[in-house]
Amino acid sequence: MPFMLRASRSLFVAGALVLAPLPALAQAVRICAIQGSGFIPTMLGSRVSASGVVTADFQASRGGFFMQEPGCDDDATTSDGIFVSTASRPGAVTVGNRVTVTGRVTNDRDLTALQMESVSDNGPYAGSLEAVRLSPPADAAAAAAYFEAYEGMLVSLPPSRVVAATDHLGIAYVMPDSSGVARLYRSDADGRKLGLAAPASWLMLSQGDRVSDVAGVLTEVSGQYELDVPPTRSLTVERSGLRPPDAVALSSSTLSVATYDLQGLFDAVDDPGKDDEVPTADRYAAGLARRAASIARYLGLPDVIGVQEAEKVEVLQDLSAQPALLPASYRSVLVEGPDPQGLDVGLLYNSQRLWLRSSEARPGAMFTRPPLVVRLEALDNHERLTVIVNHFQAPTGDPSADEQVRIAQADAVRALVDELKAAEPDVPVVALGNLNAFEDSVPLQHLTAGGRLVQHMTLAAGERTYTYASQGRCQIVDHILVDAALAPRVVQLKPQHVNVDFGDAGPGASPDASPRASDHDPVLLLLSRP
Repeated sequence: MPFMLRASRSLFVAGALVLAPLPALAQAVRICAIQGSGFIPTMLGSRVSASGVVTADFQASRGGFFMQEPGCDDDATTSDGIFVSTASRPGAVTVGNRVTVTGRVTNDRDLTALQMESVSDNGPYAGSLEAVRLSPPADAAAAAAYFEAYEGMLVSLPPSRVVAATDHLGIAYVMPDSSGVARLYRSDADGRKLGLAAPASWLMLSQGDRVSDVAGVLTEVSGQYELDVPPTRSLTVERSGLRPPDAVALSSSTLSVATYDLQGLFDAVDDPGKDDEVPTADRYAAGLARRAASIARYLGLPDVIGVQEAEKVEVLQDLSAQPALLPASYRSVLVEGPDPQGLDVGLLYNSQRLWLRSSEARPGAMFTRPPLVVRLEALDNHERLTVIVNHFQAPTGDPSADEQVRIAQADAVRALVDELKAAEPDVPVVALGNLNAFEDSVPLQHLTAGGRLVQHMTLAAGERTYTYASQGRCQIVDHILVDAALAPRVVQLKPQHVNVDFGDAGPGASPDASPRASDHDPVLLLLSRP
């Protein structure tokens, strides 16, 4: 057999010369061939070389840029655009120039992309690229196939209405204005819903805002399609004028109890052994001021506030020391739990109206944020109340396993309620918190089994409500469950829509930039006093 010399790279290892094979030669292909007509590229993992016109540069914010090959083919099911990931190897590109990229085909979180190895600039593109006006069908499955055919391409929207405000990731959700849809709920599967963001800046949109002249590139994250507006383009926003509701007028004739998820209220100290976020001192101060203003302006300083996602008792003390909350003379209760991030449940109570009998955490193998049991007594008539503050298992990507954990947590809390009632039969119990479970879910059914705890929302006929928006759809995950003995005394029990409908103003924004202080709406309970 004749000797053949193959392409190789010379390496010296421990004094010896080793010949390592070079990477496979990149196959020259067209972008539409990489994309193909399905959701997963047939060239996945292949080393290729492709050319296109740079349509958007998001290397600073998204770790890559988009390019598109004009007139790639005549197949309406294949996209002519693609995302080029440069996170590990940034390269200078110019929007409007033709480039040739060499790299491997990937499909990270459903987005077909090229993991760039090298890029060459071929100069300005002499022609023009027109954005394709999107007109997706309402059917969810058909819409997914429709959007997939334009993934990575320059597209535009008809006049659209915001159905879910900008979240903490900078993404709002819109529907065509012609659809007549003002809001989506968790059971609504309308395929026309689309995420909208401006990754290089920040686009603060609130519920009901109308946007027009929108153009950008169509991207995808885990099956959710999104239009990203590049800094080279602008859009027109017609504000809805939406304002938060007025604060409920609280009085001495009622006892007010709220639950409020504070959305990761971390201080500026990096705690050892915890995977905690560490904001700057200025951002921490702004976060405290924003949450305090929300409690004072829109909840009217409730007597009791059960909170979730507070890092430590010192954080609650800092919150209660905010000028807006001083009239309530709040005292803080929090017991550290084993949550990897260091987030805990806690409670604030008005020390001018209540005193603390006792408090304790109830740890269990199923809890990273154990329930907090707080026993309170009114200073004037000595009425007693026990509050259980909860934060059930958050979604981890395994819905079935998460559900089983929440069911176990619900069973544990229900047993805890039975124990508390056996010890003090005449002391009513309220269980509240972010349960990460819907009002008709199995965990809620377990929690209310036996009838000791009841859901008692005071809604008008046909009224639908929510405390959270997930990927553009509204849902209830925050709850206050009352002792059945308290049900006749419920004056009001409903969410206060002061956050979910208002756009997040973005990192570093001033406390007054938006009413939004959290990604959850608080829930407020008013009880008549005996």
